Amino acid sequence: MNQFNVVKLNKAERIRQLRIELTEHNYRYYVLDAPAITDAEYDLLLRELEQLEKELGDPVPSDSPTQTVGAPISHVFESREHASPLLSLANAFSDDEVRDFDRRIGEMVEESFTYIVEPKIDGLAVNLRYESGSLTVAATRGDGRVGEDVTDNIRTIADIPWHLAGDDIPQLLEVRGEVYMSKASFEALNRAQAEAGEKIFANPRNAAAGSLRQLNAKITAKRNLNFFAYGVGEGGDTLADSQSGLLTRLASLGFGTQAFERLPDIEALLDNYRSWQEKRATLTYEIDGLVYKVDSIELQKQIGRVARAPRWAIAYKFPAEEVITTVERIIWQVGRTGVITPVAEMTPVKVAGVMVSRATLHNVQEMQRKGVREGDRVVVRRAGDVIPEVVRVAEVDGQRGATPMVPESCPVCGSHTEQLEGEVAIRCSGGLFCSAQVKERLKHFVSRGAMDIEGVGEKLIELLAGEPDGSSLKLKSIADIYRIDFDLLAGREGFKEKKIENIKQAVEKSRSQPLPKFLFALGIRHVGEVTAISLAEHFRSLEAIRDADKESLQSVDDVGPEVAASVRSFFEERHNQEVLDLLNDAGVWPAPLEARQMPADHPLSGKTVVLTGTLEDISRSDAQAALRKLGAKPAGSVSRKTDIVVAGENAGSKLTKAQELGIPVVDEAQLLVWLNQQ
Repeated sequence: MNQFNVVKLNKAERIRQLRIELTEHNYRYYVLDAPAITDAEYDLLLRELEQLEKELGDPVPSDSPTQTVGAPISHVFESREHASPLLSLANAFSDDEVRDFDRRIGEMVEESFTYIVEPKIDGLAVNLRYESGSLTVAATRGDGRVGEDVTDNIRTIADIPWHLAGDDIPQLLEVRGEVYMSKASFEALNRAQAEAGEKIFANPRNAAAGSLRQLNAKITAKRNLNFFAYGVGEGGDTLADSQSGLLTRLASLGFGTQAFERLPDIEALLDNYRSWQEKRATLTYEIDGLVYKVDSIELQKQIGRVARAPRWAIAYKFPAEEVITTVERIIWQVGRTGVITPVAEMTPVKVAGVMVSRATLHNVQEMQRKGVREGDRVVVRRAGDVIPEVVRVAEVDGQRGATPMVPESCPVCGSHTEQLEGEVAIRCSGGLFCSAQVKERLKHFVSRGAMDIEGVGEKLIELLAGEPDGSSLKLKSIADIYRIDFDLLAGREGFKEKKIENIKQAVEKSRSQPLPKFLFALGIRHVGEVTAISLAEHFRSLEAIRDADKESLQSVDDVGPEVAASVRSFFEERHNQEVLDLLNDAGVWPAPLEARQMPADHPLSGKTVVLTGTLEDISRSDAQAALRKLGAKPAGSVSRKTDIVVAGENAGSKLTKAQELGIPVVDEAQLLVWLNQQ
């Protein structure tokens, strides 16, 4: 392989990693309301991905984080498609970045123009749909195209009119804005939560998001949410010819809007930013920056947009507030995916309006780099005004504790820990047993691609995993699914006799899932659906996979040293073995795959086949399954080892690469002829 191809391969792999990482961060921020990194850190990753995609030159898929906003919606609420996309904003974190934004605007616009400045509310973006002036649907941002229907909850917010005031209102109008919680309401809510022994919210943004996504609108109504309108979607073209005029018009329709300022140039913007840093604390609600927009809507249209954000607007974020406190002790915390991180327990201190007593140290390397020990005085900030983190050691005295030892066993379940070569993260190996991971393991186990237990979804898992210890309904591991006493569900809200019977039948049906699906359901790190199929077809039984050494595992296509190490670690962990034994005792164990008779005379037997583009008459998964039965190997990427490429509609870079390499390309019609050939 020449040097050019090596560089291109490395870029493609980094792009793949960034897309996975950013998608996970989007999910944590938009769906779980629990971001894991700061806005600045996210922005750096996104910019790196944008640059690498540009350098690589391949077509960018529509689901890349550079082309989408937010995250895929959850399945708690009904999905609603926005009539026009609800875009995000690019972020700036320094004066230089704002100057670059102003320079780019100046290069695109020849005439003079004015900026409008609006405070950036730290809340939850929503889209309100009005038909004939009446509110019909309210949805969260979601992925920018489709969001969650929260209409009932939105109707509890006094700032949002059910019917628009005035005349000359478009037949269809989308109004965009931010749902937020005032500082006073946030403090009152947390006092009530503490008195009731319930979850304390970290900040007003999380409280607003959690309140808006309640299943019971009566709870939302008690949370005293507010709303500011800041823009329009479908139907808004005729309302005004400027952003400042639009805000005035939205106020006349009955919406709450923020105070704004119109400023002539970049220096005025930066002076205004510094003054807002001083007066933000005087507001009754939280803001985390300022939004700069070109005021003229005609110029906005001329300047245009990129995939996920307008070019004519930018958010200049405020720096995180920093305070000093004392580290009382350092503990180890196990996350929902098994990652073990050091956490500093500190003397409580108020940071950006919130009392903080715990702060993440991220990982062992970061903790050691900063030199944090028990007894140290440290600088703490809320990253992105959300996650408390230790920034650096401020003072050291004679009472410093020893450097914390890296745990060799999980502090929650006692399973051995592992750290794969080249990785920073330390992980608990007891995935099937560890109570810190149980909810995520259960959700994966029952999912469609795994055991496919219809009816046992996120809501039921949250309910049963949260049962008190000693309850016969409590789910402590995946094996507990097969001992649920369904009679005890009778009479509970939402569980009627027919629903309980359907869940019971789905659980029974899952006992006979084939080896590949069972193996994937175990949630072994790095073992996805394709790798599970490869392992199952090579070893033919779970026992053989369980007993295989690393060398044997690496003889399987698609299994390298990292995957082999992960599989061995999983099956060597005693606690995982105990859960597998419980599954076996419950009659949940995949039958060995029968030896397959390969049709040696079939034209696809032994061939590596890549499917690309859209297939009209057969689904991709069905086509791949049919290819395997014929002795062919479906592959996900084109290489010199590829024998045939099947190109459907809108085939992209894989087709181009096949043509460059001289690999035979056929259409779907030829594929169907082959699949029907006995």
